[in-house]
Amino acid sequence: LLDKAMLDKNLFAGKKIALLWFWLEGKSTLNFLLNNGFVFEKLTVLDVKDQPELEEQGIALRTGEQYLSHLEDFDIIFKSAGVPYSAELKPYQDKVLTQMQFFFDHYKGKVIAITASKWKSTMTSLIYELLKDAAFRVKLVWNIGKPVLDEIDFEEERDYVVCELSSYMLEMLKKQNFISVLWAIFPEHLDWHGGFEHYTQAKLNILKWSEQNFVLARTVQEFQLSEIYSNLHTYGQGGESTWADGVFTYQGEKLFSTEDRLLLGEHNLQNISLGIAVAKYLWINNDSIHQTIAHFHGLLHRLQLVGTFKGITFYDDAISTTPDSTLEALKTFGNKVWTLFLWGTDRGYDFKILVEKIKELWIQNLVFFPPSGEKVRQLLSDFDWNMLSTRDMDEAVRFAYQHTAPWKVCLLSTASPSYSNWKNFEEKGELFQQAIKKYWG
Repeated sequence: LLDKAMLDKNLFAGKKIALLWFWLEGKSTLNFLLNNGFVFEKLTVLDVKDQPELEEQGIALRTGEQYLSHLEDFDIIFKSAGVPYSAELKPYQDKVLTQMQFFFDHYKGKVIAITASKWKSTMTSLIYELLKDAAFRVKLVWNIGKPVLDEIDFEEERDYVVCELSSYMLEMLKKQNFISVLWAIFPEHLDWHGGFEHYTQAKLNILKWSEQNFVLARTVQEFQLSEIYSNLHTYGQGGESTWADGVFTYQGEKLFSTEDRLLLGEHNLQNISLGIAVAKYLWINNDSIHQTIAHFHGLLHRLQLVGTFKGITFYDDAISTTPDSTLEALKTFGNKVWTLFLWGTDRGYDFKILVEKIKELWIQNLVFFPPSGEKVRQLLSDFDWNMLSTRDMDEAVRFAYQHTAPWKVCLLSTASPSYSNWKNFEEKGELFQQAIKKYWG
């Protein structure tokens, strides 16, 4: 393991460093550099917004519309993960450094890296819980939350770091790590990456330079990965770790019933198969695996049962922000869904298959959040459904109480991001839950 003393404080000596965007990750990087005593020639924050508090600290600023001009002035550009490679930045991408790249460059312990188009947070937390319950010293690093350099103490001794990686983080990442995990790949963040091909390449980047790769069997076939990698372990239907006849199996060994789980949905059978595959590779015993999976309740806002009020069962699936993830939610509940809350920010997704599923299930009540809701509402205009267009969560929940039949499901699963109406999916889910309890009485 890397001792903090081995972090060379002269690593940036004589270098002019730019911090690109001063949001959560930019602030974290600044604190990391200053609090760990790194030596550098000059530090400049680049952001479109003014940062008056930094001027008081004597930190150089370049703000306003021209904040990306003259990037040739810098030796290192510390880029926040969410900053795209714009036309101004691309010529200087060899100078770009991210927190995640710094972590992989300097951390020498065993890292389990995980990505997927959806459900990667569930996969990450499940693997973390399996290792923790098996008494490994393990650290969890999320894609959403504190940046990695806030979470990692390079001096702390641990057996594994379980690390969730977004496509933003993976796009230019070069790493060497112990285990990499890949689930399915379907369209997401297309506007950021400039199309599905670039997005796919970013996701597949996780498999490079890993000792072992755990990949969904369907994804291995789809991208012919067995012709590229010899270190593949497969899970899901057709994989080494799978389920059949109501029983989870690993390399033909029957383990325990698929009913012994709290995670709903067929997609979570895939996630659990992954957890089993990794756990068995790490020699975790069957009893420990069984106990963890039987008690693992998943994440907030991911098919989360809010409760049954006035005979209506409400589920919060606010984290489902693509058509594919909402389709999985609908497969989970089928024709029990009576009211469905949909759409939001328009990212150019194709909703045709999802619309066909809505027609197939004949969902009675549909709530549309703008702006993409209006576009999709037109696709359903010939059908006799009860529809509401709104950006007000209270109004949407009152509508659900008025029109959902007893013992049926009201599901928040928007198939689009939240940014046009709410700060993030957490705020959307919290407002949904608050409104449910507010109008219960």
